[in-house]
Amino acid sequence: MRWLILGACTFACLPVPAFDPASQDDSLALVRHFEPRDEPLGPAWEPGEPWIPLAGETVTLLGGTTVFRLRDAGYLEAALQLAHADKNVRVRNIGWPADTAYRQQRPMFFFTEEGDTRPGSVPDQRNRIVPGTMILQFGRMESLDGIESVSDFESAYDRLVFALSRFSQRIVIVAPHPFPDKGPAAELAAGRNEVLAHYTRRIQALADRRGAIFVPAGEWEPSDFAANGLHLSDAGQRRFAENVARALGFEARFDERTIAAVRRKNDLWDQYFRPTNWAFLFGDRQHVPSSRGHRDSEQRWFLDEIAALPPLLEQADEEIWEAARKGGAQ
Repeated sequence: MRWLILGACTFACLPVPAFDPASQDDSLALVRHFEPRDEPLGPAWEPGEPWIPLAGETVTLLGGTTVFRLRDAGYLEAALQLAHADKNVRVRNIGWPADTAYRQQRPMFFFTEEGDTRPGSVPDQRNRIVPGTMILQFGRMESLDGIESVSDFESAYDRLVFALSRFSQRIVIVAPHPFPDKGPAAELAAGRNEVLAHYTRRIQALADRRGAIFVPAGEWEPSDFAANGLHLSDAGQRRFAENVARALGFEARFDERTIAAVRRKNDLWDQYFRPTNWAFLFGDRQHVPSSRGHRDSEQRWFLDEIAALPPLLEQADEEIWEAARKGGAQ
C-alpha cells in the first residue's frame, strides 16, 4: 500500500522538467492518461470569448471526489452536449477520489508503458485519452492544510497545469466551492472558507498566468450539499454545471433523455477507466492462475472484456449526440 504524501515545491522549481509518461511517479499521474502530441493542442481561446468546442474533441474532467461524483447526475456533460449538439464532443471523467494537486495515486502500472516483467504479464493496453479541453477543479481539500500551505499548493497546481498544457492549452480551471454551514463540521465552515478564499485567489492568478478560463465559485445554498456537508447533492451537481456553463459562455439546459444517455456512457467508461480487480488485469497478479481461464490457462478473459468496451463507448457517444440533437431542437 502506498500512502498519500503531500509534497511541497516553491516557484523556484518552475518551469518543470520533462515528465516521463512511463514513470510510476504519482505527483503528475494525470499526465499518463493522455496520448502524447508532437505539439500541444492550441491556441487557447481569446480572453473574454466564449468556449467553442472543436468538432470531435474530447473534454476531460479532472479533480478529486467532487469531479468523480459528477458522473452520478450527468448534468455538466448533458449541458455541454445540449449547448453544442453539432460538435460530436466526447466527455471523459477521470476524476478520482482523493486526487489533489500534489498527488494523484493510481494502481501499480496504471497507464504506464512498462508493466510487470514476469512471464505471462502484459503492460496496460488501454487507449489513452486524446487531449482536448481539460476542466480541472482542485483546492478545496488542499485548503484544509491551512493558510501557511497556500504557496505550496499554488506551486504544485501550477506544475500540474503546466504539465497538462503540453498536451493541450485548452484548459478550464474551476474554483472550489465553499464549505457549507451544515453537517457535522458546520461550526468550522466560516474559518475554513476564510482560508479557502486565499486559495481561490491564488487559483485565479494561476489561471490568468496560464491563459486558462477561470470559473468562479458562484453562489451556493445549503441544499446544494449532502447531509454530510461535504459532497454535492443532486441540486449541487446541477449548480456546478450551471456555474461552469456560465463561465464558458452558454446557458445550461438539461434534457432527461440526454442525461440518461450520459449516465449509460459513464457506466461503460468507469468499467474501462477504473476496472475492478486491477492487479489481475494489468497489475502485479497477471501471472497467477486465478487471472486466467479455468479451462484454458493461456486465456486472459479479463483482457478480452476490456477490449470489448471501446466499441460500446463509441456507440454510447453516438446515442448521446442523437439525444442532444433532439433535445436541442426542442
